[in-house]
Amino acid sequence: MKIIVMKYLVVENSEERVDECLYDIADFFWNNGNQVYISNNYSNEDDYWHFVKYCDWLVLLKYEEWSNVTFFESMQEKLKEDFQLENNSKKLILVFSTNGVYSNIIPFPYKIFHFGKLDQNELKCFFSWCRKLNLFMPKEDKLNFSK
Repeated sequence: MKIIVMKYLVVENSEERVDECLYDIADFFWNNGNQVYISNNYSNEDDYWHFVKYCDWLVLLKYEEWSNVTFFESMQEKLKEDFQLENNSKKLILVFSTNGVYSNIIPFPYKIFHFGKLDQNELKCFFSWCRKLNLFMPKEDKLNFSK
């Protein structure tokens, strides 16, 4: 059986402070068998462009309370423009904010987990919840057409 590995691009927080949350999030995806790229590791614009275009997920940190659904729509349009994505291509996005985790994995952007604040303890609860539900883990490709 083939294992399907997801590719995550974790976009560094634009705030001045260095935050361990960014690395905890990247570690979670990496330790669960996924490919992880952190945006601040690439000074070469071509490399960054390549990772945005071919990653399965964009992961963002927003250090503010957040529930802006229109962000997902405007982000998709910006990605299509900036990275010449196909019109039918839609990036999956996870936004970690001070009040929870939001995603566009379901048809309408939705808060998938609530935080009291964005810190390492809250992230541990989120990661535990993900493991229980087997979220963000590599999946086996059970379709085998090579018989």
